Amino acid sequence: MSQRRKSTRGNPSGQKSPSGMNPQPDQRAARGLKAFREAERKGQSAAQTPQRRPQDMKDGFLTEANHRAAEGEYSSPRILVYALLVIAAFMFSYLHLYAMPQLRHFAGGLSMPDARLTGYDVEDLQQLRSVMEDSAAGQLSFLHITAGVIFPVAFFLATWAVMGLLLGPGRVRWVAVAAAAVFAVVDITENILIDQALAQNEPSEGLVATASLLTQISWAMLIFLGAAVVLVVLADAARMRREKSR
Repeated sequence: MSQRRKSTRGNPSGQKSPSGMNPQPDQRAARGLKAFREAERKGQSAAQTPQRRPQDMKDGFLTEANHRAAEGEYSSPRILVYALLVIAAFMFSYLHLYAMPQLRHFAGGLSMPDARLTGYDVEDLQQLRSVMEDSAAGQLSFLHITAGVIFPVAFFLATWAVMGLLLGPGRVRWVAVAAAAVFAVVDITENILIDQALAQNEPSEGLVATASLLTQISWAMLIFLGAAVVLVVLADAARMRREKSR
């Protein structure tokens, strides 16, 4: 009896597997060899990946994942657009809604030249210099070379992304991008002229007039371009909602 048990244990392939169970290794090998020989007779490679048939394609895509990727569900240029918009909005809020108002506490409550939409003259700057603390002048100059440079550059990049990626082809988007580049140059130049005027005991009228003009131009361009960017973003969002509702 022990020998029969050993022979049965040592030769499990000799046992008949019940129906519904996986075939034994030798059976799987035989089937694989048969498939290999059939492929050789047909002139095909056994390792060749089966090709997709045209009827297997749905709406021009082989898989649902390809369809979602083409529609921009997982990857979209809008991610870049919204990221640049957030950076530009944050820098504007920091510069004009936080930092500039904070400097008024060190200047007798007077606003900085950058925040005066209607411009300023020599008397305005002299009055500001008379009440401004030395630390406030240094902080304003530091603000100009940091956030005063980052914000116009970020706004230019955000405008380029919105007009170039969300707006249809045409001259309008390139005009808007060119205007945003001009705004960045004007805003940075204005900051330099303001620092030079505040550093002089008696600033020249030409220098102050130029700085004041650039301040007014930069604010006008910022308001106009900002409104255009917002309209394009809202129009694109409405178009995306309409496409999804179909």
